[in-house]
Amino acid sequence: MHLTRVNLPALVALWARGVDDAARTGSADLPDDLLRVRHEIAQRLRVRPASAETRDLLTEFDEAFRTLTQATAHCKYGDERAAAEGWTATREWYFWRTTARADVKPSPT
Repeated sequence: MHLTRVNLPALVALWARGVDDAARTGSADLPDDLLRVRHEIAQRLRVRPASAETRDLLTEFDEAFRTLTQATAHCKYGDERAAAEGWTATREWYFWRTTARADVKPSPT
């Protein structure tokens, strides 16, 4: 799917559905397509602000995504690519998240 052809409210709905599906199924592996959707949303918001309704929905599902994931020190796509693309952990925070569960303890060796 070419995300450039999808309007912002529909992109936010795709993000919401993907995050909701992951939460409902307990999926430990979020698809890259879901992160592409969130990145497209971020790029659009830099150009034009969204309606209050769209911003509220985005905030709700961003928080749900944060609940499903943990912050990590490294970009999902590698620190070199992040530097090349100009991504930062603050602005593209969704690339600095992992699905590793905090409640899963490593087995003793």
